[in-house]
Amino acid sequence: MARGVSTVLDVAVCLLLVGAALATLSGIPPSPAAQSKVDADTAARTVATTTTGVPVDGRTRHGTLATQLADAAVAGATLDDRRLVETAYDERVVDATEAETDDRVFVTATWEPYPNATVSGRLDAGRRPPESADVATTTLVVDSGVDAPTASTFDALARELAAAVVDRLFPPRRTRAALVDPRTSARAATRYRTAAARLGVDVDRAVADADADAANEALAAGLASRFGPELRDRYRTPETAAAALTADKVEIVVRRWDR
Repeated sequence: MARGVSTVLDVAVCLLLVGAALATLSGIPPSPAAQSKVDADTAARTVATTTTGVPVDGRTRHGTLATQLADAAVAGATLDDRRLVETAYDERVVDATEAETDDRVFVTATWEPYPNATVSGRLDAGRRPPESADVATTTLVVDSGVDAPTASTFDALARELAAAVVDRLFPPRRTRAALVDPRTSARAATRYRTAAARLGVDVDRAVADADADAANEALAAGLASRFGPELRDRYRTPETAAAALTADKVEIVVRRWDR
């Protein structure tokens, strides 16, 4: 197995203190020998601070590689190993990440509303390290854009979490504008119908009326029916379930190794 060192980097700190961010790293301290051979912090800083533009849905989304990776991990979320929505955004984010990092860097972005949730997203960029390599890792924690639920019962937690996920995938104001614009209406309707088919709900009337709120409510109801039983089965109380939620975060692991 590859030997590794691991550190954790707060992206917000890195963005504010680019020059000194690595001094704030915390986690398992690397041994002097390991650090002299391989270091993932420079690659992680590149991911955290490099700004790029990625085309998506007829526009260009600007942001750091870290925020793009986080957005793409959520956008590419799957249910039962099938995507909730079809998008090429994640592939373009992978291309942008690989263009800014060398061939000894492997980046993984993972989003889970809670551990082993029925819906999750993962994005890999770069080449996987060889099994024989000495691998260093740095972990970035990035805001997912999904609001953290605050409800106090299992059912309310499931509903609030589902609504937050759906609104992240289908921002109501922007999606309604897309539904009424002849240039984007077909694509927006297809995205809704794909998600509805995955969740077993009907959004045809809402989509025809360009009613993004109603369409989102239908999708959220379907998703809540998945979240609710899982939360009840896995956690003893709503409080422990709420404490386990990680929907508001994306974990990005940057690995680097020597040849």
